[in-house]
Amino acid sequence: MDLTALREKAEADFKAVGFPSTKEELWRFTDVSRVANAEFSNDWKASDLEFQPLDKITVVFENGKLSREKSSIDDLPEGVCIGSILDLVDPRIGTLANAKNAFVSSNTAYFADGVFIDITEGTRLESAIHIVYLADVEGAAFHLRNFISAGADAEVSVIEEYIGKAGTQYWTNVVTEAFVGDRAFVDHYKIQRESAAAFHFQTLESHLGTASVFSNHAVTFGSALGRNDIRGKLNGEEGEAICNGLYLLKDNQVFDTHMFMDHAVPKCNSHQLYKGILDEKSRAVFCGRILVQKDAQQTDAIQNNGNLLLSRAAKVNTLPQLEIYADDVKCTHGATVGELDEAALYYLQTRGIDPEKGHAMLVFAFANEVLDEVKCKTAKAYIEQLVHAWLEKVQA
Repeated sequence: MDLTALREKAEADFKAVGFPSTKEELWRFTDVSRVANAEFSNDWKASDLEFQPLDKITVVFENGKLSREKSSIDDLPEGVCIGSILDLVDPRIGTLANAKNAFVSSNTAYFADGVFIDITEGTRLESAIHIVYLADVEGAAFHLRNFISAGADAEVSVIEEYIGKAGTQYWTNVVTEAFVGDRAFVDHYKIQRESAAAFHFQTLESHLGTASVFSNHAVTFGSALGRNDIRGKLNGEEGEAICNGLYLLKDNQVFDTHMFMDHAVPKCNSHQLYKGILDEKSRAVFCGRILVQKDAQQTDAIQNNGNLLLSRAAKVNTLPQLEIYADDVKCTHGATVGELDEAALYYLQTRGIDPEKGHAMLVFAFANEVLDEVKCKTAKAYIEQLVHAWLEKVQA
């Protein structure tokens, strides 16, 4: 890989294409002019933010750069390589995330650091890898590039967590590329709790081999404006892509989720469950597209997006899509937007549960369908704690 040539091409693409506008179909519900019109610096300082290590292996980035002092990566198990993407090279970097859009191109051109994870063939890592991104520099841009590779028959859990200082405005722009080898299992989590004044954009690209499994769980709390672009290609028979997400928005937050799963070969599965809870004047966008190519017979694909509005001022634009060119498939999709069931709330009250507690129980039950899909015990306990804390603030 010629990193210099890759960066130069990406910079040229970024300058030629520029930021998208709402006139473009993929961005018609999300106005990014606040990012396009802002000026960002490359200022750096050590972060004052605290974090909670979730397992034995912790990789910490302070304002866009790896902190070896705060990380725990010196004594790694055999078959596990973790470090800065600037120090470790793989020719596949940039081969998945190569779209000519402002966020991918600017990331490729300007990324200053990111994590490199390589799990060799047959290695099964019991400890989750917890990657923590701390951001507390006003007006800064953090372009982070992550690379995850799991060899054949390998297993690994990766938790990306983004933490920002309250009230601080900055731009986090992330690209994560994941290569899942034959019969490998990558359990990937993203916990985004940036500053409510920040901008957060991430592109996650995955490539699945034969009988491999890539499981992605995204939980979104933070940022004033943000978007997740989640894209996967199933290139080996009997591969499976699982994508679950929960976005919890309030105030004037805007968050966009765009998902694309490409079934290129037969006998693959992709299951997507995304739910949103929106309060006050927040707004969410969900656009999920499943492509079943003509040779991808016996595909099993499910896509569901459910949204719960806690305020009449909240808004959701949801667009589930199926594009099918094979005839022997099982594919379904659906979307719902609604309020709490008053009958269910009344039923709880008849059982002696006060309205406020009943309301909280029903809202958590709505979210819990997604949380039930979290298999990593370390991640599940932590995410549940964060969800309960968010709901308590909303109910207050």
